[in-house]
Amino acid sequence: MELANFSLYYRYSVNENAMGAVAYRNRDSAFCGSLVHDFELNLLVVYEVEWDEPAVQHIQGLDKSFQLISVSLQELQEGLMNGEDSMIIRCLLNGDLIKDTDGRISQLRRDFLRFSGSLKEQKQFIGFARFLRHYVDTKTHLRHKNMLDAYQSITESLRCWACIELIDRDIHPEFAVWEQVSGLNTPVRKLYEELTLSSETLLQRIELVLLACEFSVLSRMADYSAPLMRILRSRKLPWTIQELMLHPAMEPVLEELPLMIRKLSYRSIIHEEAGWKESLRPGWDHIRYYAI
Repeated sequence: MELANFSLYYRYSVNENAMGAVAYRNRDSAFCGSLVHDFELNLLVVYEVEWDEPAVQHIQGLDKSFQLISVSLQELQEGLMNGEDSMIIRCLLNGDLIKDTDGRISQLRRDFLRFSGSLKEQKQFIGFARFLRHYVDTKTHLRHKNMLDAYQSITESLRCWACIELIDRDIHPEFAVWEQVSGLNTPVRKLYEELTLSSETLLQRIELVLLACEFSVLSRMADYSAPLMRILRSRKLPWTIQELMLHPAMEPVLEELPLMIRKLSYRSIIHEEAGWKESLRPGWDHIRYYAI
């Protein structure tokens, strides 16, 4: 399908206030159950701010069915950062740009592909936050002897580790993460195989992976927490957890942030203090955190 034909779909189906659009043609005709694979044509439309359009529309027009995906620029940026919406990422990276009012969409695509600016550091931070959550969940399940839940959590933790390994090498994690790491000189793939295929008991396998996580990923906790450390050092006054959770840079890790703070404090990477004038009530004080 030529670019001119893509433009026809855009002209007849997209609000004129859109700042840009990308047309992605799926060349895999087999239906795999996802929203992307079912439609030959997907039209990703980007608005400056949130717009009064359904996020996803299925449209029949010009003798073809296609999917229309509407996002704000902020949602698109967050999707690229979080890496959770493979549909949006695939459309942006592999599609044809059919409108880009001021060049910001093409610039966003270039920055993403090159890991420009703070993108790499932020993706490492998000990946580590998710890794830490699953790692702690695994230890909690073991303590309560929930073996299958511990196995599920440690599997997710290893996948997060694999994503971090890819990001460390300037590779964006994709849907098939284990295939991406298969050719790399990294222990995470071998650990995954030992976890899933070893003849050791399930408990022994999980404990082995936990030990490897402790020495490999958790030993770099301060490095992977760089965005948080920078915020903690950005002013002389220590921060409450409430203030940190309101900071825009922490929005992608809100669920994991309290856990990260406590782990960093436990390992003396950051420090805590209380006793400020604005106490909650006599004898009650907010704990505040700072980094040296």
